[in-house]
Amino acid sequence: MPTVARRVLPTVVAVLLLFALTLPPAGAVPSPTAAAGTLQFYGGEVRAIAQLGNAIYVGGSFTAVGNGAPSVNRANLVAVDATTGQLVTGFDPHPDNAVNALLVSADGSHLYAGGVFNNVRGCSQCDRLAMLDPATGAAVTTFQPRPNAAVLKLAQAGSSLFVGGTFATVGLRRRVRLAAVNATTGAVGGMALHADGAVRDLAVNPAGTTLYLAGAFTHLGGAVRFNFASIDIASRTLTAWNPNVHASGWGVALSPNGATAYLTTADGNESICNAGHESVIAMPATGSGTPAVLWHNGGAPGCAYNSGDVNAVEATASAVYVGGHLTNLCTVRNTSYTTACPGALTVRNHVAALDPATGVPLAWNPGATGTRGVLAIQALAAGLGVGGDFQRTNGVLHSGFALFPGTA
Repeated sequence: MPTVARRVLPTVVAVLLLFALTLPPAGAVPSPTAAAGTLQFYGGEVRAIAQLGNAIYVGGSFTAVGNGAPSVNRANLVAVDATTGQLVTGFDPHPDNAVNALLVSADGSHLYAGGVFNNVRGCSQCDRLAMLDPATGAAVTTFQPRPNAAVLKLAQAGSSLFVGGTFATVGLRRRVRLAAVNATTGAVGGMALHADGAVRDLAVNPAGTTLYLAGAFTHLGGAVRFNFASIDIASRTLTAWNPNVHASGWGVALSPNGATAYLTTADGNESICNAGHESVIAMPATGSGTPAVLWHNGGAPGCAYNSGDVNAVEATASAVYVGGHLTNLCTVRNTSYTTACPGALTVRNHVAALDPATGVPLAWNPGATGTRGVLAIQALAAGLGVGGDFQRTNGVLHSGFALFPGTA
């Protein structure tokens, strides 16, 4: 018997080591304490964040900024110095209405802004989608895609800028809630995959070959796709990947290697508890049909427990960051969104970091206040940027925007 034990033990150890090596490394997360003294936002929400060089661009529906009081009349889009946390005064696009989406161009030469504005720094032809000088905020007046309604999200692959929102035309051509335009000229491309509901989020895989969508649609390009879908960028055709999640899609993010898609939802298309409401769901990002659920966290009112809408998601090697007005999360891996949490619940107020391999909440827990809570999460060179309608994180005043320094 001792001889058998000696043979079995090394085998067991080897198997355990192999299993451990297949899991993502723990990785670092940023500080749960937001940087002190950063600019605060008043009179509305922060909805979009991007960074280029030492400037952090912040967009939303706010009417003023300041430190402790709305002392500077800068509305809807400003730049914050990543080192000092204060207003970059030279950047002044002053759009006349809300900015919902920001994206730094692939070559770093421009900043794209999308929203419901009609005018950017005097350019009335730059309505709802504009290309800006990142130093001054001046609009490139030759870039005029002109969607006829709200832009909610932007993504770029090569020379194509993909646009999601609630519009029906772009450049006077029929492009219903989804379009591709030339990233330099703004000319409308040939992709005509119309969505029958809002397209709220977009993500491009690291290889630049596939575009992922989240929204409130049930059909895309004439095919049935509930709330999430992907498009082959080269052919501009719908892929066979079909998560079939019957809950309104708010966010989609991809793991750094592009293998996993993280989907976030709000209320569902059906008033039932197994439709994936108010959740974050991890699935393989490729393949045909409906992928297996790798893990799920969240819930809905009237079901086993109440999480709350998950409006924003960002994925890094270290964590899947989610935000919204979520509260209760499961502390045990759950591989089905049709069953209740198989373990204990823990509270995360409006913002959380989840283990990419299991979906279990990490110890990182700054918390946030607010009604809608956290609406934007972005991994930046300066740390993790978080925006929304909150007033405080970790009990400290950070109205609308917080920067958590460190590696996200």
